[in-house]
Amino acid sequence: MRLLFLCCLIVGTPLLAAPIQLKLLEWGYLPAGYEQQFADYARANGMEVTVSRVEPLLTDFDSVYRALRTRSADVVMPTSYFYKAHHHPLFKLLLPIDFSRLSHYPELKPTLRNTEYDKQGERSYSVPFIYAMFSLAYDSKQIAQAPTSWQVLADDLSYGQFAVFCDQFEPLLFSVLLSLGKSPALFASGEMLADQSLQREVERLLTRRLKSSRSFWFNQTNSCEALRQQRLATTWGLELVECNRQNGQQWRIAMVQEGAIYALDALSIARHVKDDPDKLKAAYLLIDFLLSAPLQSRMLAGNPTISGSNLAARPPLTPEELAVLPERAMPEFDERLLVPALPAHIKNRYKRMIQQALVASGKAELAKQCPWDVEN
Repeated sequence: MRLLFLCCLIVGTPLLAAPIQLKLLEWGYLPAGYEQQFADYARANGMEVTVSRVEPLLTDFDSVYRALRTRSADVVMPTSYFYKAHHHPLFKLLLPIDFSRLSHYPELKPTLRNTEYDKQGERSYSVPFIYAMFSLAYDSKQIAQAPTSWQVLADDLSYGQFAVFCDQFEPLLFSVLLSLGKSPALFASGEMLADQSLQREVERLLTRRLKSSRSFWFNQTNSCEALRQQRLATTWGLELVECNRQNGQQWRIAMVQEGAIYALDALSIARHVKDDPDKLKAAYLLIDFLLSAPLQSRMLAGNPTISGSNLAARPPLTPEELAVLPERAMPEFDERLLVPALPAHIKNRYKRMIQQALVASGKAELAKQCPWDVEN
């Protein structure tokens, strides 16, 4: 009788379903506690879901590709130029996005709702998440009038007053082309190589900029010690508030007429997730959570030069944070100015241009500290 009673008890008690487990490959800048916040968000939307961060973190194209190939990540956060790099292999490992399943998608900035970097045919494979500007900055204590062009880096008065970014070579060469007032499309397509006079002019200005620079910087930020020696800087803006505080300077972003250069991180779903309808639903829920204005506002706090994709993601700024922004509003995102995915034959020719300019400028030895891959 006791055995029968236990059997009846087991049959009559509903079993609690195990929570769906999602694995997210990200860069490491999401706000602390986002995992629990997402679990609460999912529960409020009728699902039991947990998310864990894939280790090691995302670092480059290979880390995304490897995670997708081994099915060790369900949702990934590639940089925009990863999608069409290396003959487009990511598209085979990702799902096209159904935007109708994202309640926060209509809240995205209009310029981010019809992108080309992630399209194959008519289908999009990502949702834009966050972007940064590679721009020109100046110490307004030393320079009264804000620079208005990348050309200032070729002026004689700028000699020894800035450093060259060298995590990757594309922003350097791209900004040199822009300083000539040329279309961004000439860089992405490689068409500037077909115009010999234009190529010679780019090479001349590239060599001049390298010769005028005092050093190189990498790992995404200039050091405050280096900025103490400078009046100008190329920057993603991440260090400016802290360096103003440490150095007693007044670094500020300059609005160059040719436009800043953008880097964008996006959100995508691994193709293998489609085999599990519940996990697919949970993956869309995670992306929707990451697109929400509250999450993006928490993430952007303290980073005035970084922008979220949600139009309403505007965390309050301190006076120190406001002080590094340009006097007029930051420009709208412009996809034409994204760091592009370059075909190998174009990329290799650009690398040769950089190599030759480093030698001609006398900076080849100093550049050996740089992590860019111009030698390969």
